[in-house]
Amino acid sequence: MRVLLPIDGSDCSNQTLHWAADTFNKAQARYFLLFVIPVLPDLNTVEYDIVEASAMLRKAKNIMENQGCLVERAEYVLGDTVDQICRYADEIDADQIVLGSHGRTGLSKLLMGSTSIKVLEHSPRPVTIHRNIERYAPEHERGMTANTIL
Repeated sequence: MRVLLPIDGSDCSNQTLHWAADTFNKAQARYFLLFVIPVLPDLNTVEYDIVEASAMLRKAKNIMENQGCLVERAEYVLGDTVDQICRYADEIDADQIVLGSHGRTGLSKLLMGSTSIKVLEHSPRPVTIHRNIERYAPEHERGMTANTIL
């Protein structure tokens, strides 16, 4: 099973890595870690972003391997986040795309949109959106984990 895990270095992304490592069969799953560096006009930050992306990918790979997972590839690409995740999933023939949900609401969700929802809408491949319940649950429910499979 080929599992694509797009990462962004956030706590949400790291929680999703741990969840995926615990969820999929370690003997069968091969993980592909992807960091998408958005290319914005008139900004010369790509070189810095590449250094940062490489560090995050190394960290994510170590997290997965320390949990006994096989990471087949860990790489970055440049471009639109949603387009690149969908393209990469096709390129590696992913059986599953696993994304974390930042849980944005209100104005920030309206302005920024939801990458995970956009990938779900645009990719013909199965998409799992993982949400860390710690951030959203009432205090008496914390410590439990939940996920949403769409």
